Amino acid sequence: MASQLLILGLCIVAGAVAQTVDTYDYIVVGSGPGGAPLAANLGRAGYPTLLLEAGDDLGNNANYSEMANFNLAANDDKSRWDFFVKHSSDEERELKYEHMTWRQPDGSFYVGLEPPEGSEQLGIYYPRSATLGGCAMHNGGVCALPSDDDWDAIAESTGDETWLAKNMRQYFERIETAHYVPAGTPGHGYSGYVNVTISDPTFMQQTSDIQEIAANIIKTVGGDVTRDINSLDPDRDQQTGVFGLADHADPNGHRTGSNTYVRATLDDPAKYPLTVQLQSLVTKVLFSEDAETPTAIGVEVLRGQSLYKADPRYNGAKGELVKLFANKEVIVAGGAFNTPQILKLSGIGPAEELEKFNIPVIKDLPGVGERLGDNYEGGVLALASKPLNGSSGPFAVQLKTPTAPKNRNIYGWCKSFSFEGFWPGFPTEYGPSQYECAFVHMNAKSQAGYVHLKSNDPQEPPEINFEFFKDGEDEDLTEMLDAAKIFRAAITTVGEPIGPFNEKHPCPGIKQNCTDAAQKEFLKLQTYSHHAASTAGIGPADDKLAVLDSKFRVHGVKNLRVVDASAFPSAPGAFPVCPVFMLAEKATDDILRDAKSASLFAYM
Repeated sequence: MASQLLILGLCIVAGAVAQTVDTYDYIVVGSGPGGAPLAANLGRAGYPTLLLEAGDDLGNNANYSEMANFNLAANDDKSRWDFFVKHSSDEERELKYEHMTWRQPDGSFYVGLEPPEGSEQLGIYYPRSATLGGCAMHNGGVCALPSDDDWDAIAESTGDETWLAKNMRQYFERIETAHYVPAGTPGHGYSGYVNVTISDPTFMQQTSDIQEIAANIIKTVGGDVTRDINSLDPDRDQQTGVFGLADHADPNGHRTGSNTYVRATLDDPAKYPLTVQLQSLVTKVLFSEDAETPTAIGVEVLRGQSLYKADPRYNGAKGELVKLFANKEVIVAGGAFNTPQILKLSGIGPAEELEKFNIPVIKDLPGVGERLGDNYEGGVLALASKPLNGSSGPFAVQLKTPTAPKNRNIYGWCKSFSFEGFWPGFPTEYGPSQYECAFVHMNAKSQAGYVHLKSNDPQEPPEINFEFFKDGEDEDLTEMLDAAKIFRAAITTVGEPIGPFNEKHPCPGIKQNCTDAAQKEFLKLQTYSHHAASTAGIGPADDKLAVLDSKFRVHGVKNLRVVDASAFPSAPGAFPVCPVFMLAEKATDDILRDAKSASLFAYM
């Protein structure tokens, strides 16, 4: 790659000589699936753009570049930000979470229910990725579109018809290079920066234990391992059964998306005016002192490696404080945890909370950090009576359980593996007999979580509480239980010599007769998640908890937008990464349209 790192300037540059841009039109904070593509697009449009990332570039590290290594990436201290969250405000309930994480007296982690004496309770582990590309560099890569209703709801609440699903589809087509459907298939793209593939389906043509289990799942729920999960079909949100599991990797298994697009932009012979500064922790947005309406003019940054206390390599360093300025706009794309933290440290958020930490109030916006939402996740994990022969990648299973309000509500993925959530050193491997259908419950009824400041120290992670099941508990647990029953039937009805299966959870044992109440209690206590969203949500100005208008602009503030998962009014579908890629494309159109209008106005 032609780009190189300059240690002094902490910049990625195209060619051997650094681009020395003193001023930028746009500053983008955060290089995840929202910020990185947006910054690249603005640079490609000819606008000098600065992309800031607190971590390093690990795009050449096989833990990140190879999609199959995502567990290694998520456990790698080179990129990890270790957040410890709460699932509820019930301390007794929290202590029943089997993977509760503690800090032992010797500084190491303990995970479990019986910590050694003197251990400090940290919370429920929720790793994020601080590297060029953000969480799109450590995720499992699943590229799944949300329901049309998720998009249409934004259009309805804001009155902005550009959010209608029929319009949003163009952004998926723009980002995608599809390798899993015939060329020319409507609704798909073939020249975008996100390669999308499915697991090799040929395992179904081979005789093996893995093939037999998959065939039984198909017999139970219908479908096919090559079916297009992102099809352009008016009935897509009602279609259930087995599908190909699409992920943002190329046919060789190389991860594509935010990192590769930025690198390609920097390496392009056109020498687009994009600058990337790594090891740059943004502490706050700067505002004009003269403007009548708060107007963003730049950011304050701490420069240095591992400056955020969530970084396991943090050593107490304070970094070098610098200020950077934007002629046009600042776009915050720090993710559902860090975006509200940055906004609040900048003086944008609930006035009472800001005043508590002596932060001058720039704009009282009560919704910043509120309405934290996520999917609920669980799974049916069981051990066969023998080591399983054969192999396959994961395939997807979409379900619509009997009490689902409208659309399919469960996204599952099945293979011989173990996934039970996140904790330091995850996952637990149960050996060659393990088989699981893990699942995401979409559109959870509760959205009562929050991200609150612990202090005015920009290096200190915020307090995060998801408040799982605070609303709609019985409805959501019923849907999850029904999903577990379907997956159990699909797996454990495979006969000898593969069966009988010894289930690990949510109904332990062989052919056990667990009560619904017992399984619901397990699901409630052990549900996990990793798709945080909606802490700076889009909504109309008369919604007191809305933070952004339909063009990603912060209500009551000029020249400041948010483009990441926090902008969704609620968690989008089952997996957020491709929907956030789409947000970046829509935001690109909105920002460039405004820039063009401003330019025309200036010449009138």
